[in-house]
Amino acid sequence: MIEKNVNTEVSGDIIVTHLIGQIKIEDVNDWFNGFEKVCQQFISAGREYKLLVDRKGYIPDHFSVQKEWKDKFFNNTILKHSKAIAFLLEEGEIMNHLKQSNTKESVEFFDNYGLAFKWLVEYSK
Repeated sequence: MIEKNVNTEVSGDIIVTHLIGQIKIEDVNDWFNGFEKVCQQFISAGREYKLLVDRKGYIPDHFSVQKEWKDKFFNNTILKHSKAIAFLLEEGEIMNHLKQSNTKESVEFFDNYGLAFKWLVEYSK
């Protein structure tokens, strides 16, 4: 079983946020509080950032957990200040569908942390 991790950390201009393990609504709220605080530090300093969203091993406790995450993550203020977003997901049908339907150059989907991080480091639009 994957250990729960709802932490957010910073590496240069990259914000790495984790939401993995068995996740409940309360975990999404805890995750978002830390994530938003880090993003706001960049925003208030007038800086843009790149996001690595680690959801590889994400197991929602209930379908409402996914809705809660989407409602919090897809926040105009947070997304407006991001230069690029790399999602780290389990390999499979969902990731394949997201890759095929993605139309944004600044968004990519990965199943390998190293490749996701490297793409963000090299992204320069």
